[in-house]
Amino acid sequence: MLDLMVYRLAPLMEAAANAPFVWQEHIRKIVITALLSMVPMFEGRYAVTVVVGLGMPPVFAYVLAVVASYLPVPFILLLLRPVLDWFYTLPIKPVRAFAAWLERRAANKRADMRDRKGKKTRLSSETAELIALYVFVALPVPGTGVWMGSAIATLFEMPFGKSALAILLGNMTACLITTLIATGAVAVF
Repeated sequence: MLDLMVYRLAPLMEAAANAPFVWQEHIRKIVITALLSMVPMFEGRYAVTVVVGLGMPPVFAYVLAVVASYLPVPFILLLLRPVLDWFYTLPIKPVRAFAAWLERRAANKRADMRDRKGKKTRLSSETAELIALYVFVALPVPGTGVWMGSAIATLFEMPFGKSALAILLGNMTACLITTLIATGAVAVF
């Protein structure tokens, strides 16, 4: 089975290795990838499928999508809390009500997660939350991803460094899954 797979992939890999990557030819695809990767709900995992379909080399598309989709994460993690605090100072009642509702909902969800945690588990609640954050970001389905994961990490008051790492790893996993699907590598196995 492995020999057959190597036999089929060898000419493709050799052609890709010998083909020069010319920036001028791919600049449009690079810009499309970078911009699509930063759009909420689309992000890098779907940008990869678009640009691989346009003919960009899959490995380069993957790396570019991961990097570009991760760029907003530090800003969201650092700025969402001050923005919510600013919402409370506005004289617009619906905005203040929205901020209060959002924080109340996040607190209730976090309390539910901690209540469901079994007594026999060996994981701390922080570790369980980080694993859940990783899985949430890694699932390549609409409504999950780096934007929502960053918002959840901020609202759950997770540590900055650990949540940023969990989001990065989840983003890499989601982009890898969609890259493998877009290139047909999943069909080979």
